[in-house]
Amino acid sequence: MYEDYEHIFRAYDIRGIFGRDLTPEIMARIGGAISNYYISEYAVGGDIRFSTEVLKKALISGLISAGSSVVDIGAVPIGVAMFSTKNLGYAMAYVTASHLPPEWNGVKLSRRGGDLMLGGDIYRIRDIFLGEISWEGLKGIGYYRQQNIVPQYISFLKSLTKEGKLRIVVDCGNGASALIVPQLLRDLGHVVYTVNCDIDPRFPGRGSEPSPENISDLSRSVVEYRADFGVAFDGDGDRTIFTDEMGRPLSAEQAAIVMLEGIEKGNIVANVECSMILEDYVREYGGSVTRVPVGRAYMVKEMANGDYVLGVESSGHYVTYRNANMDDGIVTLLYFTEAIMNIGKPISSVVPQVPYRKRIKVEMDDKLKFKVVELLARALEEEYGNITTTDGVRVDFDYGWILIRPSNTEPLIRITVEAKSQGKVDELVRKFLNKIEWALEKVKGE
Repeated sequence: MYEDYEHIFRAYDIRGIFGRDLTPEIMARIGGAISNYYISEYAVGGDIRFSTEVLKKALISGLISAGSSVVDIGAVPIGVAMFSTKNLGYAMAYVTASHLPPEWNGVKLSRRGGDLMLGGDIYRIRDIFLGEISWEGLKGIGYYRQQNIVPQYISFLKSLTKEGKLRIVVDCGNGASALIVPQLLRDLGHVVYTVNCDIDPRFPGRGSEPSPENISDLSRSVVEYRADFGVAFDGDGDRTIFTDEMGRPLSAEQAAIVMLEGIEKGNIVANVECSMILEDYVREYGGSVTRVPVGRAYMVKEMANGDYVLGVESSGHYVTYRNANMDDGIVTLLYFTEAIMNIGKPISSVVPQVPYRKRIKVEMDDKLKFKVVELLARALEEEYGNITTTDGVRVDFDYGWILIRPSNTEPLIRITVEAKSQGKVDELVRKFLNKIEWALEKVKGE
């Protein structure tokens, strides 16, 4: 009966289209499965999508009916939910589809203390959802209460940083970060200009996903208002993109270098897709880069396990202030702002140029993609010796690198190439597309 919903359980969260994949009935059952897997006291919040409130209430009913208790923290940026689990000791269930279009929604989960549920945790919840759920009787159900923790969260944010007088343009993408960010920065003394900072579940300004291609209004405003920098958030507020004082979007690695330059240098965590400019910069001062698979949860978990000053995910997630609040985009903004104040000169004078880069998708059957990459990894290790298999296979050269990894969510293989010249990028693409074709033919012939 419920097998048609198996696909909504992903490697990092639970996600689907409202009314088709996610209905109140399905969400209540998900809540029951979560409670059966990890019974706890959950802080439950959500973003500002049209479907979030009804799905949140359904999730709460399932959690409580299967024995967990719920503290409803309302419609808030995801940083508030992160604060509830990292700093207040609750487990977390946050209803959001992050950067996806308005018709999508889902759930992000954490145990107490900010221990994210992902991979095997999500798949175990899926198995319970597909099988038998144990519902509690009247004496065993959990309690429900509401709590406004936003004032406590804002006090926490202000305790992390210092006041200043920067000129900042903020683009909230009509999402949840608009509830806090503009006023917070003004309270800290900054001059703030806003773009898309009115809450709107349709995300009409530029969509809920910030990208270098769709933040042109932000870039123009940075120039118009002679701002020190601009920042854009995704729908729930955990991802950020920054611009320099000329409105030019910064890569995640360039923004990370600003943070390292302005606040603290040390060992960092970065995913396997991050640019080599980051490794070059960190190596210059004697630090090291620990590489993790693509996906913000891996970076967050590694940051919690070691002595690192910064975590960087190529999609725009960061862990700052030595993991003060996981990958909270609002905390990231404060860290970046403080770095700019400390540096005391334009961003453009600090960041290095990003090498030439290209991303390619190769469509491939789900049943073949993992086998192809595994075979390719073995062949490349024989040919080149030193390869990285943290996530797919990455081969590094003096002039650049190539990463080949099977998608966790789509029937395709993703290729990322970076080199110091466009010619070298094109050369690596041609060479390794041929190797993928060879591996595909070998797998088909088995």
